[in-house]
Amino acid sequence: MTGLVIIIIITLVVLSALIIGLVIFAYSMILKSAKQLSSIGKLDDEFKKEVEDNKKKSKRVLGAIMQGASALVCIGLVSIALVSGIYRINGRQIVTNNHVSFAIVSNSMEGYYSEAYKNKLIGQYSSKYSIDLSQAETKIERDQFTVGDFVQFNVLKKDADLKVYDVYGYKNSDGKIITHRYIGEREDGTLIFRGDNAPGEDVTVKREQILYHYQGKDIKHIGLVILFFGSGYGIYSIIAVIAIYVISDIAIIKWERIKNDRLEELGISTKKEKRIKHAKS
Repeated sequence: MTGLVIIIIITLVVLSALIIGLVIFAYSMILKSAKQLSSIGKLDDEFKKEVEDNKKKSKRVLGAIMQGASALVCIGLVSIALVSGIYRINGRQIVTNNHVSFAIVSNSMEGYYSEAYKNKLIGQYSSKYSIDLSQAETKIERDQFTVGDFVQFNVLKKDADLKVYDVYGYKNSDGKIITHRYIGEREDGTLIFRGDNAPGEDVTVKREQILYHYQGKDIKHIGLVILFFGSGYGIYSIIAVIAIYVISDIAIIKWERIKNDRLEELGISTKKEKRIKHAKS
């Protein structure tokens, strides 16, 4: 699996480099052609039209909106990358006050493993808390989540009592947080956990392993974004997009320079000239 991941990452790096290289080549060819056409006057009409269009209020407003949108996209991408990076550095979780949030990466709490297990679980919950079956089903399903959900758990106090059939987060022997339902206690004092959509009970779980208590708070699918941008693939994607934005801005600046130089040759005053004349007067 590690070898496959390395191959995928190398492929993404090469593809990103190729895309950026093609963008740079395309812009350089366009600007080179524009400079040649400008020198022989082939772009004069287009330049003059741009000057007239830029005087229109609607054009200026649209330009400002486009610039603002581009800036927001870049800021958004960088912000997502930072949040995803912090999430990854902090052990794939975000801690705030007495809460911890993380993205779900398995479907073990999505639905039920079988119809028989569903009926058994709902029946046991109904009997335990003396409520009717529909109420029991509603409560159990409220505590379910799926891959990509960003869920919030309360940090559990060491001496807090556990409530049977609630969902808790415990740390397994590999250091991973498992978010399953607490369904009872064995005779030896170990606790029984199982995912609603898991084929069987979890291995031995002790009380000191349990860290978090789920309160039914989650944001659907946002975890997929955090997981993607926290991965190497997401980071490369952000770098590639930002690089293309920067290259595009540089190309626009160079186009404006070609245009303004030609307009000055034609004796048409540009905004830059107007500011210089105003400063001198």
